[in-house]
Amino acid sequence: MSKISTKTLYLTFIVLSTIGFLLTSCKAKKQEEAAPPPFKVMEIKATKVPLYIQSVGQAVGIPTVEIRARVAGYLRTWDFLEGSIVKKGQTLFTIEPDEYKNNLASANADLDNKTAAWEKAKLDVARLKPLLTTNAISQNDFDKAVTTEQQDRAAVANARANLDQAKLNLSYTTMASPISGAVGACNINPGNLVGKGDATLLTTVSAVDPMYINFQMNETDYLRIMRYLESHPDLSGSLNSLTVYLTLSDKQDYDHPGKIDFVDRQVNTTTGTIAMRAIVPNPQGLIKPGNFTTVNIILMELDNGIVIPQSATTQVQGKAFVFMVDNENKVNRVPVILGRSIGQNFIIINGLKPGDKIMLEGFQKFKEGMVIKPEMVADTITVPARP
Repeated sequence: MSKISTKTLYLTFIVLSTIGFLLTSCKAKKQEEAAPPPFKVMEIKATKVPLYIQSVGQAVGIPTVEIRARVAGYLRTWDFLEGSIVKKGQTLFTIEPDEYKNNLASANADLDNKTAAWEKAKLDVARLKPLLTTNAISQNDFDKAVTTEQQDRAAVANARANLDQAKLNLSYTTMASPISGAVGACNINPGNLVGKGDATLLTTVSAVDPMYINFQMNETDYLRIMRYLESHPDLSGSLNSLTVYLTLSDKQDYDHPGKIDFVDRQVNTTTGTIAMRAIVPNPQGLIKPGNFTTVNIILMELDNGIVIPQSATTQVQGKAFVFMVDNENKVNRVPVILGRSIGQNFIIINGLKPGDKIMLEGFQKFKEGMVIKPEMVADTITVPARP
């Protein structure tokens, strides 16, 4: 009897030990499941945010000059490196000049001939005039001499004009750049006939320093700027007093700020925009005519701006949200109004304030209203004074 009792006690101990172990494991697992998950959270701090207006602009070289053949002939040479910078007065093309040299020599000879005839006609008038007073010749003969002198004088003037034109035509056989700037490709190769029937386009030269940026500003932004200028008399109330910064198509800032130098007289009724132009230095020739840029006009800086990472926002049906963490570490979705993007960050126009805590990660791993364990990340976001 005691032997059976001992075995029973042993089995009972084994069963109870196993049950105790299982209960302890389940309790630990439940406690582990109940622990709030950790997520990165940032407490928002106010920062200085530039208030500026952006627009898309396109560079244009002013002036831009088309080099065309002004006389007909065979193109002899071109004397420049395509795409290089040329100087004002530098020879670009030469047209075969022999025909125009001959025309010039002929025009010189014709002028000499006409001048000689005119000199004789003047002598005739001078010789016959005294004879008229003595009735040695008739009035008709004298009038003929005067008329001949006048005709020869006109012929000399015409010959001089022809000579001047011959000189011009000869000068047109050598084409120099009228400005300093970047020269384009050569459109016609040497040996081809140019200028026959039309002014053949040979190449184009554009000024590169300074460079001009054409852009459009919507009417609302224009009024916003003008009202800003009205409230800041130190800026002289002119758009020309505002600094213009450029961001190039590679998203890099351009080092040389500029000024607005032209504002159109009217609003385009079709687009609701006003045409404007900025002038910027371009000493290295980095900007080429046709380059697209972002034009940034700085107005002022806001001291209490809110800027958060773009990755902290989510879009739902076209609306922006962030996930805010309250004092009990509960997560709630909050709508926000996004402003301009600056780098990898968004300016927040409405919806957040300094001291609010927002989720930075794990949007797919939690549900709204759940409790999390915040892992605080310092807000180190700063915004440069210029975009």
